[in-house]
Amino acid sequence: MNAIATYQPTPSHKPSPDLSALLDAVRSNVPVTRRDLTAQRVAEARALAAASVQPAAPELIVAWLKKLALLVVNGPDAGRARGQAEAMVEICGELPAAVWCPDTRKAWCQQGERGKFWPAPAELYAHLLPYAERIRRDAMAAQRVVALSEQAAKPHATVSAEERAAVAAQMAAWCKRMGHTEPQPDQRRPVQPQPGVSERLAAYRRQLAAEPGAGVWLAPLIAKLEAQVGRNAPKEPRGLTESAEKALNR
Repeated sequence: MNAIATYQPTPSHKPSPDLSALLDAVRSNVPVTRRDLTAQRVAEARALAAASVQPAAPELIVAWLKKLALLVVNGPDAGRARGQAEAMVEICGELPAAVWCPDTRKAWCQQGERGKFWPAPAELYAHLLPYAERIRRDAMAAQRVVALSEQAAKPHATVSAEERAAVAAQMAAWCKRMGHTEPQPDQRRPVQPQPGVSERLAAYRRQLAAEPGAGVWLAPLIAKLEAQVGRNAPKEPRGLTESAEKALNR
């Protein structure tokens, strides 16, 4: 193995605790706000999404195997090293580059009696596969974080003055084709002065005098208006009311 590689791997497949919490939230479909998408988190997520799923170069795998050979009792000698490395690359080469890290090598050696010995290619693949699946899940969540940040950074659509003018022109043309009169912006409905209580009362009195038969509905209105103006002298209102009642009884 010493005759094959001197490549020193430096991959990192573990997101920071801060990003890990965000990735867990994204995987669980927890709503993420713009405040959660800090520049540091997004930068780390972008790097994780870009690098984690890339397959390892053969030199990286060989360097990992070289260090493992020093930790087991039956590591390959120089004569078998190349053949062993080629077999490992053929079986395990599709795994993400980030699985070839010190943690996975240490985990092999810490699994009891089995970890004392050099792994067969199938054994090593089975050992690394759970790490690869976790890395891919993190990478997919990191891609979603990047997409959410890009979506949040997009400006909201606005309507320009030119677009408003174009819509107004189209509406004016449509109104003209349909025969509608185009309203002028300076045309306002004249404000009609509302008659006061005294004026209304006088009008009702004149109408009652001219149309005694209308006392059915005029008499209550006159009484109500007289109460509003607060006339204290009951003579005139009583006379008007009595005259209305006489007109009704004729």
